[in-house]
Amino acid sequence: MCYSTGHPVRLIGGRLALDFVNTADWTADGKIAHEKLHSSADLTLWLKAVKLDLKPSDCLTDLISYRASLRQIILFGASPSNLNAVQTFCFEDASNGSITKRQPFRALLAASAISLLADAREHDRIKMCPGENCGWLFIDETKNGRRTWCSMESCGNRAKAARHYARKKNQVPARMQGL
Repeated sequence: MCYSTGHPVRLIGGRLALDFVNTADWTADGKIAHEKLHSSADLTLWLKAVKLDLKPSDCLTDLISYRASLRQIILFGASPSNLNAVQTFCFEDASNGSITKRQPFRALLAASAISLLADAREHDRIKMCPGENCGWLFIDETKNGRRTWCSMESCGNRAKAARHYARKKNQVPARMQGL
């Protein structure tokens, strides 16, 4: 299953809110390095991958903006104001007296985010991939809590290959050391 850009749909976050946030690659300073959701067809494909039979009526631009806000709230951590912020983002149209049909999708994302924020043990296991222009969020569910990469198949492998290349590049052949 691939987005319209040819990139595969990967679900590595471990929670719905994290997988939604991971529909973009992020720079270290929180800007989008690579967008995966270019059309409503891409969003529909992602919904199918996470096994949700929903058709959000949000415009894609609103969902992308919502995603960035959700990411910031998850990264900032659990606090009463953050839990309220997630609820506010979920039901932002309620302030004018009309709750639109788009709320079920946002409500599912908000419920996922709230469960991450409300449980300190769960929130403490959220990690950000240090891969270059990745920035994906995931739950480290390893026993010792030492998972580093979103996945070894992509970011972890690239980092290992880069370290190997750097070591080999800096090695002087033994026959040339005495010269």
